[in-house]
Amino acid sequence: MIPIPKYSNMHINAFAEKEWKKIIPFLQKQFGLSEEDCKDVFQESFIVLHNNIILGKLNNLTSSLSTYFTGICVNKAREALRKNNKHIRVGDDGSLDFLNKDIKADKIESLLQLEHEEASIASRKETLVRQIVSNLPSPCNELLWGYFRDNLNMKTLAQMFNYSSENSVKVTKHRCQKKFKEHFNALITQLF
Repeated sequence: MIPIPKYSNMHINAFAEKEWKKIIPFLQKQFGLSEEDCKDVFQESFIVLHNNIILGKLNNLTSSLSTYFTGICVNKAREALRKNNKHIRVGDDGSLDFLNKDIKADKIESLLQLEHEEASIASRKETLVRQIVSNLPSPCNELLWGYFRDNLNMKTLAQMFNYSSENSVKVTKHRCQKKFKEHFNALITQLF
């Protein structure tokens, strides 16, 4: 766990300036948001972060403050897309592009039904994954969040969780993934 010190306004402002330069281009590239929307997302995310600091919710933070804040921004960007009823797709190069082209009238109904169904399934999968990972014992939940959600590399995870080497983290992560799969398969068996 990374200890979170008491932040002065000076520390918070310096952090905000540093993150601003990084987050705005990231949101524009990953979510195709306008600069104005990115600014709104940043401000809303920063309010959440500030409130969490004040409430002491970051005392047991398992990632860097920057990684934690980026996660808040990603969630707020997704909320903004849902609110605006915008849809994104992944391009051939891995970038996300808005669907700005017109759709033929005879295909709209079938696309909307398919899209709604896929979004519902994707949302259910995400909820299921979050539930399973959250219920895994430590250090599995922290390692899986750090690796898959926060995109932290093995070296960073080893340092964060005081492992002797990157290989130790890899072995533990592999075991945790097995536990995740066991829990997932048990839930699927119960459901079907």
